[in-house]
Amino acid sequence: MDTRLENRVRQHRKAGGLSQRALAELLGVSRQAVHAIESGSQVPSTSLGLRLARVFGCAVEDLFSLMADPGIRARLAPSAPGNANSSRVALGKVEGRWVAHRLPAHGMTAADGVLMGEPDGADADIQLLADVGNLDRNVLVAGCAPPLGAVAHRVGRRFNDARVTWLRAGNARALDLLGKRLVHVAGFHLAGDNGGSDAAAAAMKVLPGRRLLVVNLTRWRLGLAVPSGNPLGITSGADLLRDGLRVAQREPGSGAADLAARIAEAEGSSAPPSDGPFAAGHAEVARLVRSGSADIGITIEGAALAEGLDFVPLSEERFDLVLPASLASRTPVSRLLDALDDPDFHTEMSHLPGYDASQSGQATTVEAA
Repeated sequence: MDTRLENRVRQHRKAGGLSQRALAELLGVSRQAVHAIESGSQVPSTSLGLRLARVFGCAVEDLFSLMADPGIRARLAPSAPGNANSSRVALGKVEGRWVAHRLPAHGMTAADGVLMGEPDGADADIQLLADVGNLDRNVLVAGCAPPLGAVAHRVGRRFNDARVTWLRAGNARALDLLGKRLVHVAGFHLAGDNGGSDAAAAAMKVLPGRRLLVVNLTRWRLGLAVPSGNPLGITSGADLLRDGLRVAQREPGSGAADLAARIAEAEGSSAPPSDGPFAAGHAEVARLVRSGSADIGITIEGAALAEGLDFVPLSEERFDLVLPASLASRTPVSRLLDALDDPDFHTEMSHLPGYDASQSGQATTVEAA
């Protein structure tokens, strides 16, 4: 970050009626040194700064202070559920424009910047908390797959010219962000195994006329997380509609919410159950069930296993990443694809319970319609 030192030595010198030469003699330095300090081309040492403050009878802070970072102006993405009041943001440059995404206000992910004042429509002024060069290397990936966290860590560890920020988002939100050019990559999961063609068709609706790349991250099972021992005797999706159950809720447009709606329709119900706490992702669904805040919730097998829960499978799915093909060969996005194709990543995925890594990294180019 370009942090500059603002100094008021010239103002204090003139207020005291001193010439540069006279001040130099009082300090025991050359006139050229005083000129360099006043012009900002030289930063005084600690001892010289203290002597200056003594001459003017003021505090060092009255003479020198850090200039406020001018920041940048960025498009502010629509807030994810629960993040609307957060001023912390992640930043990246998508197709030549800075984009900011609000981070959870109480999250532990390091922010790239903070909002300066109220947003102006779709744009906002951002005070930077990281070097601009570092932010320019950031790949913004929206999706709900927990392994994206491992991918982000692997890219940051392996490459010095790229980093990845995982933005947690359900299917509909991830595709919407991709279509609005607010992320580089969108990830989403669909039932069945059509070689990525269903994923490509969904992506082409939000990026019409664009040549796309579809890359598989993993396969998994989506189903019902229930407490260990399954004390309620849950056996099928129909059990989701039992009276009195507290069902962990997901945002509309997420894969879990869509599955709940399909179950309700198949069972002749007008709507899925809505009596239960909200969860921001698969892992949070499992945590709510484990803690007893919810009786049941739709999530992926890996998230249920990680919390020591029982799991009732309902659907086999694949999770794919979709991006404009034009970005695939450009750093830093190319580094993300390199990491997905890394044998070490495949080995890591194969050791994560609940995930099928047999097709991880397989890519398909989809020509523009």
